[in-house]
Amino acid sequence: MPAKYLFDAENIASRFGYVNRFVLGQSYDNTALFYDFLLLSRHRHLAAFVFSFIFVYFVSRCLVVSGRINLDSLHDLLIFSFACVVGAVYLGQYSKESTSLLLVIAFMVLSNTRSGRLLWVVMACIYAAYFRPYWAIVVALYLFFRFILNRGRTPAVFFLSIVFALFALALMFNVVLGIDLAYYRYVVNDTRTYDVAANTMIKPILPVGGIILEWCNAVLQFILMFFPLPLISANPLYLVFFVMIASLGIRLWSMLKNLANIPRELRATKSKECLGLLMAFVTVQSIFEPDYGSYIRHLMPMLPVALFITCRNSIFYGYLKEGRAGNG
Repeated sequence: MPAKYLFDAENIASRFGYVNRFVLGQSYDNTALFYDFLLLSRHRHLAAFVFSFIFVYFVSRCLVVSGRINLDSLHDLLIFSFACVVGAVYLGQYSKESTSLLLVIAFMVLSNTRSGRLLWVVMACIYAAYFRPYWAIVVALYLFFRFILNRGRTPAVFFLSIVFALFALALMFNVVLGIDLAYYRYVVNDTRTYDVAANTMIKPILPVGGIILEWCNAVLQFILMFFPLPLISANPLYLVFFVMIASLGIRLWSMLKNLANIPRELRATKSKECLGLLMAFVTVQSIFEPDYGSYIRHLMPMLPVALFITCRNSIFYGYLKEGRAGNG
């Protein structure tokens, strides 16, 4: 495996035996201690097996095999296969994604009830404090998007809510933090300008600086997170990534068309909760990710969530199932 894929693994492994407590904001130290607590710090291959097994089992639980063969069912199987391969690559080593995977699994278990969702929000905020600070923004956007999904009538309304959220973030970053919205991406990528290996780097589409330009760049980049045109190249691996992510984007956005047909009081389904979390996560990644390779790695724990949505044929599968039962 190329060395650039092993940076996190080696960084985490170098801290084994030197960390004895969790510290706010120290993600690598805390991840190393996490593996220590699981008694996996001295067993790299066992750690890879354990988390790869957990991920594949998780993906399998999210997959619903249709009795009929059609384009949607074939696409679901492709997503399943893609997720398993990506999971094997990134969980086959020490990785911070192992911790976010457990958080996503907790969401799938707890999101059926209001008390479960509240407990998960608390867990996610604690996770943000110790492992990945941007998850605090993910949680806030998830709560906002689920509110919109409960009340919005069209996909356009939901998309406008994403546009509004990005504007609010651009304003907050500028006024409160005194930095551009994509500042952290710029800092990382400035150190890799002449790195020939950084060939999937995310670059601003418009000029940068200021609230409006940063906002516009973020909206365009959000669209590119689902349709990553820069990955279209002679590299077959990048082309596979583009096809899978773009096809997933088309499926997810097409499902939003069903929103107008579902009564408001019947919209509280797990698929809707999953869609709110997935869109919140991608929105945050559209302002932080330095390159598409990192995006695929960080998206990996969310792929089972996406599969859960697509396998239900509609984000309101629970409502449709209830309707069929009533007609029966």
